[in-house]
Formats: sequence, C-alpha cells, structure tokens
Amino acid sequence: MTIFILFIYTIAYAFIIFKPHISSVTTLLFGIVSILLLGEFNFENLPAIVDFNTLFILLGMMLTISILKKHGVFNEISERIVKFSKGNMILAILLIDVAIFLLSSLLDNVTTILIFIPILLYIADITDIDYKLLTINAIFFSNLGGMTTAIGDPPNIVIYAVSNLSFMSFIYNLMPIGFIVLIIQILVLNRNFKKITYRAQITESSMQKNNTWILYFIGFMFIVLLMALHEEVGLELGFITLVGALIMLFVEGTDFQSVISEVDWDTLFLITGLYMLNGALEKIEIFAPLINLFEPIKTSLLLAIIILWSSLLLTGFLSALPVTLLYVTIIKKLVSLGAPIDLYWALALGVGIGGNLTPVASMCNIVGSNVLRNYKKRTLTFAEFSSSMLKPVMLSGIISTVFLVFKYLL
Repeated sequence: MTIFILFIYTIAYAFIIFKPHISSVTTLLFGIVSILLLGEFNFENLPAIVDFNTLFILLGMMLTISILKKHGVFNEISERIVKFSKGNMILAILLIDVAIFLLSSLLDNVTTILIFIPILLYIADITDIDYKLLTINAIFFSNLGGMTTAIGDPPNIVIYAVSNLSFMSFIYNLMPIGFIVLIIQILVLNRNFKKITYRAQITESSMQKNNTWILYFIGFMFIVLLMALHEEVGLELGFITLVGALIMLFVEGTDFQSVISEVDWDTLFLITGLYMLNGALEKIEIFAPLINLFEPIKTSLLLAIIILWSSLLLTGFLSALPVTLLYVTIIKKLVSLGAPIDLYWALALGVGIGGNLTPVASMCNIVGSNVLRNYKKRTLTFAEFSSSMLKPVMLSGIISTVFLVFKYLL
C-alpha cells in the first residue's frame, strides 16, 4: 500500500509540473483516491485531513476581492498613483511597484498583477523601457509583498492556519525583510531608469465621479482589522473572512452568480487535493524518516537554513503551494517535538522568495506572463525570466539567512 500511495503522489505532482492547466482536478481526484484506499474517506474524518479554516479564508478573500474589483477600488488606487506622479513616468513606475508590494500583502497576487501590469505596459509604450523588464519587476514585487503577511498569498494562509501563529507575528517577522528587499530593488530600478526623462501628461478623465468605492475599501480594511484581532474577539479566521464577504454581498445586493464566477476554484481544488495527499502520506508515516533525521538538530540554526534554501529551490520547480503543504506537515511534527516556531518563518521566506525563481513557481508568474503575451504579443521565456530573477532572489535569500541567524542567536 505504501508503494501505491507514493506512486499516486508522484503522478499527482507530475501533473502539477507538466500539466498545470488540469492539475487542480487531477490533484483532487488523486487525493480522494489515496484517502479511499486507506479507508479514511468519510465526512467525520474529513475535517481532520482537510483544513477547512484555510479554505474558508481563501474563499472569503476571493469573494471580497471580486466585489472590490467590481466597484473599481483597485482602478481608483492605480489612477491616483499615476496622477500623483504629475506625469513623471519613472516616478509612476516606482510608485506602482510600491503599490503592488503593499496591496499584495493584503490581496491575492493575481489580482494586483491583473490590475497593474496593463498600466505599466501603457507607460512602457510612451517610454523606451522594455515591456519584459516592467512585467518581471511587477511579478517580483507582487510575490515579495504576498510573503509579508498572513493573508498575502495561499502558502502563508496555509502556514497561518496550521501553525496557530498570530496575525501580527507575520508582520513583525516578515514585513521588515520585505521592506529591505523592496528598498534595495527600488534603488536598483531607479538607477536603471535614470537616463529616461520623458514626461507625459495624465488626465483625470478616467477617474470615477462617485465615491462608493471608498465604502467598500473601508469594509475590506475592517475585515483585515478583525483578522488581526481574531484572537481577542474569539473568532476563527475562516469565519471572519467568509461572513465579511457575505455581508458585503448582502449590502451590495448584487447577483451572486456574477461574484462567484470570480472565485479561483482551481486553487481551492488544488489545496483540498494536496491536503488529502499529504494526509495519506501521514497515515503511512512516510515523513517519519525525515522527522527522525531532523529531530537531533530540531533546535539548531542549521535546520532553519536547510528549510529556507531547500524550500526556496524546490518552489522554483514544484511551485509554492505544493511545497508549503509538503513542508508544513514535517514542521508541525517537529514543533510538537520541541523545535522552535522559527522554522515556520524559514518556510514562509523560502516559498515566498522561491516563488520568484522561475515562471512556473507561482500562479502570479504565469498570469503576469500571460498578460504580457495577450497585450503586447511578447513571450517571456523560461531562461529570460529566471536569469532576470536570479540576482534579486539570491539577494533575498541571503538577507533571509541573516535574519534567521539573528533570530537564533539573539
């Protein structure tokens, strides 16, 4: 049975790598088959295998973002950034990159990419900046921002739900690293752009005349505030996000079908399937040798660095979410045996930074590349993407390693 479960797991990951367009369905199917084979598939056991709190957080955020997009919240923010630049395109690019970083810490990366890359491509049309350069940098800042909070991207949401770490602890531990890398990369971009002096006029013709978007933005920030205070108010994160989204739907009075169509069912199916596959691996105790190998060094800095760099490199080829669900199972067991919770930070940094390593490392990368191809008929090759990302990824990894050294020594 162990060999057969491992075979199913390998086939599922092969689909994730080589057939990503159908990987969500195949992963869920293989997950169900693996649980059935072990005789564990029933509605009483399912909550012990699948973390429904994580799924509800994702579903609630997807519904909320769909409503915010519909009311032009993100368009308003981007237009005000361009207007604030007073026609200076280079300043506009840098401000947009910062906005991508900040918004990606609160929203899913795909949303920020879909909003801002078209604006950056428009700016590229009236400057001599390469389309590919702007697209790659937007993807980098989006993944970087998503790494800095508990709700910034699906891997962090999974870590958040499994680890029982507080919402603010993610900000305290990850946001400083994100800001350091952000500042360094902005300085590099500014140096590269300094020879471009073209200035364009920005008009206010596209700005919305009503301010209803502000109300929905305030509602969203209230949901984020409740998530930050969920321990104090005694509510589960999944409950807060899902009920918050439903209240916004009720207030808006819109057709539910138009909103539910924006939900990323691929991600929800993929996560559910991966939970089942990992649950099957736990049942056959496949992680036991790794846990036994790491247990003697469970409190050492070496283990944290191994997790950081191995998850970073694996993410480049397996993508962030599968790597997170694989590692979090091992880390959870090690923490129960006395390992420090800092191992979760090593994982969050590894998959967050590794998500920039290759064009298939995260959904954000795939969507960003597709936007470039659809808008400008330009294709980002694997080599172009990875070679452009290699230096900032390695720099981010080194900064993260220094952070872990200080965490363990201080």
